[in-house]
Amino acid sequence: MKKWEPMLCHKGSQDLLTNDKYIFQPKLDGTRALFIEGKLINRRGRNIRQRYPEFEDLKIKEGSIVDGEVVVYNEKGLPDFHLLQSREQTSDSFKINLLSDRYPATYVIFDCIKYRGNLIINEPLEIRMEYLKKVAKKSDHLQFIISTENGLELWNRIRELGLEGVMAKKKDSRYHPGKRSRACLKIKNLSTIDCIILGYTKGEGKREETFGALLLGAYKDGELVQLGKVGTGWTDRELERLKQKMDTLIVKKEEEKIWIEHKLVCEVEYLEMTNNQELRAPSFQRLKLDKSPEECILD
Repeated sequence: MKKWEPMLCHKGSQDLLTNDKYIFQPKLDGTRALFIEGKLINRRGRNIRQRYPEFEDLKIKEGSIVDGEVVVYNEKGLPDFHLLQSREQTSDSFKINLLSDRYPATYVIFDCIKYRGNLIINEPLEIRMEYLKKVAKKSDHLQFIISTENGLELWNRIRELGLEGVMAKKKDSRYHPGKRSRACLKIKNLSTIDCIILGYTKGEGKREETFGALLLGAYKDGELVQLGKVGTGWTDRELERLKQKMDTLIVKKEEEKIWIEHKLVCEVEYLEMTNNQELRAPSFQRLKLDKSPEECILD
């Protein structure tokens, strides 16, 4: 079997939502996987189908490859990443079967890159979507992605439901396996939060002279709580400047972490806050020099 990798996307903006050159689909909060010869291959190249015994009913034509997302719906019928994690973090067969009944997964497909032995990655997306309708049959655990040309209406609905965002895909685009393409853009429905910079982790590789990630915190009910860390969102020059500022405030050094005085505040963009109060998919936006650490309060 040839090694296949899914096409990756760039970040897009809300101005695309009214562009008639794109179709729009919900961005699902799940695990990306290609269906190849009866296997479900995730982005790390691993076959994860054994985790989902309920997928025995998937009906996809032989010799075909489809691209999709494994999701677990919650009681409200919305994709729930936390429930999906409970499915992904066990390899015990008894637990797999138990969780399969309790939190059944669904494979939501949104692209077809090979149809009955014929490679169709050079066909435009609109044509591949037609093949997608032919390649599979809807079942209890297989769905087709919702697609629309009305991006603004979909965006408003996504925001109402508190879902991850919208995918904008160019109608005439081809599929680029394993590559990041601007023909596929993700418009995320993200929140922002002001955090106290508690310190940083030591950098490695290209960041050996700066730092790896910022350690974040905020106040809740008068107590300082840690909110995890953020390791992306800045330029090399911003890394250097921020490191210089923090190094004047060092109070404690550990093996992998450097703690500083609580004097710096930054704005962080994130997808959601997990149950253990860590920011999911965070991205550094900027320093907030006009805000004091005492103002960083969790609702």
